[in-house]
Amino acid sequence: MTTSVTGVRLHVWSTEEKRIIVAAARQVPKRWIDDVWTLSVHEDSLDLYERLANNHRVRDRGGRARLIVCGAVLANLECAIRMLGWAPLTDPSCDVLALDRVARLTARRRARPVAADFARFAALSGRRTKPAPPSVSTWGRDVAEATEGGGIRVRVLAPSDVRDLPKVGRQVARKVTPEASWTAFLVTTVTESREQLVRSGAVAQRLLLAATGYGLEGTAFTEPFDAPAIRGALAAIDGVPGFPQMVVVVEERRKTPAQKGRTS
Repeated sequence: MTTSVTGVRLHVWSTEEKRIIVAAARQVPKRWIDDVWTLSVHEDSLDLYERLANNHRVRDRGGRARLIVCGAVLANLECAIRMLGWAPLTDPSCDVLALDRVARLTARRRARPVAADFARFAALSGRRTKPAPPSVSTWGRDVAEATEGGGIRVRVLAPSDVRDLPKVGRQVARKVTPEASWTAFLVTTVTESREQLVRSGAVAQRLLLAATGYGLEGTAFTEPFDAPAIRGALAAIDGVPGFPQMVVVVEERRKTPAQKGRTS
């Protein structure tokens, strides 16, 4: 343990804890834009940074997709810290000397992990820990309520609701197996601030991990929402609680091997 300037004793990460934390951070969904974040592991804290040098200018001119990915990494970091038996303290504010910092995480008190923490951590590596729910739509309503917060709203959508979304619905529906039983989550933000975009990515990642834990297959569709005009138009629709950032589709696992936590 070390002591901060405020006199609070801070936990010092062991070599094994660092290994587990870094491995968890890397378990972001495949096919999302890559090489957009870095992690700096200090003696008693973790700093997550976005890479401002954008190699995805065509798709991600404003850095929106980059911040969403950073949010997914942040969710994984918090998951690993909980699994190690600590309550993570996340500071989302940046530093005047480090404007690219997304968040700083520290562990200030012991907190025994519960069953949900074990299940979420197992899902990071694609392990199923629970039987498939009798009804994916009913499960969806429960998990949506459990994951939203901090200005992030999650609306549960039936396949017909997804197809009816102007400009993006059919684009999403075409990529989902038509005959499969599936439900979807529309993840929205109150504003399009940096912090809100990061939070939306964290919520999406928790939805994907929840799906994996139940043996379901999750896909996060962010690209259809890349254009600001599309997000603005959708925000004006009745029943859409804010600016839509992505749709997370959850379906029964296909018979052929599929990639965990797919994104598009």
